[in-house]
Amino acid sequence: MTEEPIRVAPRTRGAHRTITEALAVAPAGAVISVAPGEYAESFRLARRVTLLPQYGNGSVTIAVPLAAGPLTVAAPDCRMRGLVLRGADPAEALLRVEDASGLTLEDCVVSHGRVEVLGSRNLTARPEVPVGTIPLDNDLSAELADPTAGGVLVTRRTRLRAARHTALHLTGDALARLDDTAIEGVEGIGVAVSGSAVLRADLLRVHGGSGSALRARDSSRVLLRGSGLFGAGRNGVLVQDAAEALLTDCRVENAARSGVRLDHTARAEINESTLAGARLSGVEVRDQARVMARGARVTGGETGVRLRSTEESLLFYCTVTGQQGNGVELSAGADPRLRGVRVARSGKHGVFVGEGASGTFDHCDVIASALPALHVARDAAPRFRGCRVFDSAHDLGLGEGAHAVFENCVAINVGSPRLPGLDRGHGGPEHWPTHGPGQDRRRRPRDRDHDHDRNRDRDQGPAAAAPRPTATASTAERREDEYEDGPTQESLPELLAELDELVGLDGVKRDVSGLVKLMQTVRMRQEAGLPAPPLSRHLVFAGNPGTGKTTVARLYGRLLSALGLLSRGHLVEVDRSALVGEYIGHTGPKTTEAFEKAMGGVLFIDEAYALTPAGVAQDFGSEAIATLVKLMEDHRDEVVVIAAGYPGEMSRFISSNPGLASRFTRSLHFADYSTEELVSIVEHNARRHRYQLTDGARKALTGYIGAIPRGDGFGNGRTARQLFQQMTERQAMRVAELTNPEPDALMSLDENDLPVTGLTA
Repeated sequence: MTEEPIRVAPRTRGAHRTITEALAVAPAGAVISVAPGEYAESFRLARRVTLLPQYGNGSVTIAVPLAAGPLTVAAPDCRMRGLVLRGADPAEALLRVEDASGLTLEDCVVSHGRVEVLGSRNLTARPEVPVGTIPLDNDLSAELADPTAGGVLVTRRTRLRAARHTALHLTGDALARLDDTAIEGVEGIGVAVSGSAVLRADLLRVHGGSGSALRARDSSRVLLRGSGLFGAGRNGVLVQDAAEALLTDCRVENAARSGVRLDHTARAEINESTLAGARLSGVEVRDQARVMARGARVTGGETGVRLRSTEESLLFYCTVTGQQGNGVELSAGADPRLRGVRVARSGKHGVFVGEGASGTFDHCDVIASALPALHVARDAAPRFRGCRVFDSAHDLGLGEGAHAVFENCVAINVGSPRLPGLDRGHGGPEHWPTHGPGQDRRRRPRDRDHDHDRNRDRDQGPAAAAPRPTATASTAERREDEYEDGPTQESLPELLAELDELVGLDGVKRDVSGLVKLMQTVRMRQEAGLPAPPLSRHLVFAGNPGTGKTTVARLYGRLLSALGLLSRGHLVEVDRSALVGEYIGHTGPKTTEAFEKAMGGVLFIDEAYALTPAGVAQDFGSEAIATLVKLMEDHRDEVVVIAAGYPGEMSRFISSNPGLASRFTRSLHFADYSTEELVSIVEHNARRHRYQLTDGARKALTGYIGAIPRGDGFGNGRTARQLFQQMTERQAMRVAELTNPEPDALMSLDENDLPVTGLTA
């Protein structure tokens, strides 16, 4: 039987007047229920207890007096739920979890004072087990119940506000887990971790602050997932000494210095994360520190990735775009490995290899650099294998005494090409060729050395390069395959023929063909040194479901890639759920992430009108639209956006924002398929799967489709595909009853294979 909670209510008979009084008589495991109000006191939790408000979160404030000292937890498995804790001096400790004690904060607000979690101060060397192998999903329940080492803190849906120096400090061998926790308005560091402490955070958000959002020192370790660090006054993440950090699916934005900075012998893994708008560098690595990044996106700032360490850093399939200075910069002694890295729109060099630096660059792309895309300084000795330079005035600058090696590298649409290659002869460097505009840009033969390295990494596992978190291994392998040889360059006539083969869509085909001719002219003017006319490549696809919008969008991206107007031409399909967040501050990063996945290709927004729901004045969809409009302007030459949906709804969507109306100036109408066209789609599917329609089946199919109601649930091409599937299923049931059927029987679809009732979608 559950015991009644101990009550605290200053004006109620039979209840304790203060929380301190209640704690004095509370046994281990007691629940203390506090009446609404403000309590000016401080106390020490010497036994396992739970403190919670009697009526709702936020109704109880514990205001700690200036001279009273912090609220102290000195027992395992204590809990505070729904309380407001307020200090008198933001520079002092407000809440302290002592060594071998544990506390859970749920739905609390802690303001004007820091939270401390203490542990043994005996420093240890860097643990042999890397940070990437620490289980991030450990909820620390066992450690809370029996904290045999340092103090343990778990926060859920909690806010830390208005502290000075730091909001949360872990020392010694303390442990902490922060779930859906926000840190705001700190005059100093958001979270400081030292000693051998371990911090796990899921959906942590740190906003502002005059110092770094998060700093790890000594041999501490930090694991962040799905977290955001915004507007730090110094660095987003600062890792020093022998500390380690793991960032997975995180965002670090607008740091006043670097997004992630590593000093001394620090280590960091950055997986599928975005580092945007840092004033100095997205990633900066110094001394003997090392970073391993997979699928990271670094945008804006002075320098994208600055490597000054003599240790080998690894960057696999990352994107570095829009820097004012160099995209990737190597200093003396740096010897990193980069594979599948894409560097675009650098204000200076895409890749700058400084004096005495080296490094290996495998199948990397450098696009639209203001200065020579690749610069190799005096005594530098990098190796470039299978790399490509696009859309730059100069592809290569070499300092005196540079010892660069180039294998199977090409330049595409480069004004003054110098990159060495293998096509002009078979002799020494004097025969090194370069590919300029108009030369062959089809798939290159695979680099055998690259294959050897790639297979070695896969066969030997993490020891071959650096630790790989298991959560992203499959993603990394897919990206590795995707970049293995670079995209296949398709010919324009073949793609136009593929467009022409689509069933129906006569008006759409004319519109797309006209756009292709227009863009061919634009491209020719650019290559002739003439200014390009104003041209918006973004489109509205208006039509009912199943009318081929996604198919044409995918083909449109491939056409633009063949024209050299998109670097990849791939299609990323999203809808409202992929763009709009669930809480304030979530939508912008979510929309940006989807947009960046489409970099170099097409972002296809299905049912785009759902971003502006009719009759709803306040909706996060408007934030997604505003973010899209800005991104479309900032990356107008790198991404094509196609908004698709019902014709009537799309007009409302475009008129909802002036920025949309100015960017979506062309609409393509996808008409419903006629009965004859739907029959052709069924026949096309049949041929692809080696079936044949009998004359009777074709006649019956025409009548069957003609009788299907063309209401809101009608699926057009999807209806035809479903109908073909149903026919094959019915044919299979029919043929299964035959003994030794002839091949013709296995291939034939007749009128008996049509379903009995019509389709709804």
